[in-house]
Amino acid sequence: MQQIVNATEKKADYHITMLGEFSIAYKNHRVYDQSNRSKKPWNLLEYLITYKDKDISQKELIDLLWAGETSDNPAGALKVLLHRVRKSLEEIEPESGEELIILKRGNYKWNPNLSCSIDADVFDELCTKAADDTLPRDERIELYKRAFDLYKGDFLPRNSHESWVIPIASYYHQVFIKSVFAYIEILEDESRFSDIETITRHALTIDPLDEKLYYHLIQALYKSGKQQEALQQYSTATDLFYKKFGITPSDELKSLYRVVVRTTKSLETDISTIKEALREKGEASGAFMCEYEFFKDIYQLEARACARSGDSIYLCLITINKLSGDTPSIKALNRSMDDLLFAINETLRKGDVVSRYSVSQYVLMLPTTTYENVEMIMKRITSSFYRKYVKKDVTLQYKLQPLDPMM
Repeated sequence: MQQIVNATEKKADYHITMLGEFSIAYKNHRVYDQSNRSKKPWNLLEYLITYKDKDISQKELIDLLWAGETSDNPAGALKVLLHRVRKSLEEIEPESGEELIILKRGNYKWNPNLSCSIDADVFDELCTKAADDTLPRDERIELYKRAFDLYKGDFLPRNSHESWVIPIASYYHQVFIKSVFAYIEILEDESRFSDIETITRHALTIDPLDEKLYYHLIQALYKSGKQQEALQQYSTATDLFYKKFGITPSDELKSLYRVVVRTTKSLETDISTIKEALREKGEASGAFMCEYEFFKDIYQLEARACARSGDSIYLCLITINKLSGDTPSIKALNRSMDDLLFAINETLRKGDVVSRYSVSQYVLMLPTTTYENVEMIMKRITSSFYRKYVKKDVTLQYKLQPLDPMM
């Protein structure tokens, strides 16, 4: 990527924004792309500014703007389009009368004589400087902060599907994410968890599907003493991964969850206070739903109890598949898993325990007396599910095994 020399220090007349939006500011005036305007003029202008150091031929612009289209007079169409662009830029023309877009020997170019600062170039330079680990930490932190303040979104988001924009947007996005993690590493060494929370929340607005960002956010909340916020963030993240990606959380994220939930509480001498904190919020109805990491603890506790009492407890794994045996699409999976959970809660009792095991499975723990009773429960869940999920694109299967007492 090309950079403006000393971009971070340059005093410019024109301030061009390309990260998160496209706009050009000059003195008290500003022009910007809007969704209700034709995209071609803005595509042309953005291309000329992105490749401001290059002479761009008429043919290159025609190929860019009318790829796959036929025209009896493409050169004439380009002239009309350029006239529209120049018209939209009239309020930010320099007092000297210079043109913003110049034509030289048959090639078009953004006027190189203009004093311009482009946020994407400044961002790139700041990140490059901040990556120098020979600099003092405070200086690197300040450089990263300035860079992230500029990165309000990916490169030219309104034109994100244009073939020429895609690789450039990918480049800046990768620089941003790489810089965020480098910044977090510095902040962790300084125990600046509040700053980590701030940057990860900002980064998640740019890339809401990066699990590593969620990991650092949850860890920062936990280390800041915000345990409940950390648990809520874990729940939000795992639900997103299930429903958007169709994947289970990584072992690393699940291990962090276990650390958070096992945080040592502060000293408390009033047992009534502890009892109130332990009380389940709201009316208890249906099965007890918990994260799988909790489910494992409950299983081990029940296995110990069974060794003493001789009671029967059954473990059940319910799986949703396509009729072919494959995993359903994300859309079908989200709907069917929600309906299956409704059927489970509608059927099971307060003493039963349920957890999501994978993107297409729930695991149940059923204290009961006989295998036949469990089979009857599963048939009721199955019937309830098919009443609610009326489509015929998935099938429900289950497997049963008695819990092994821990001797």
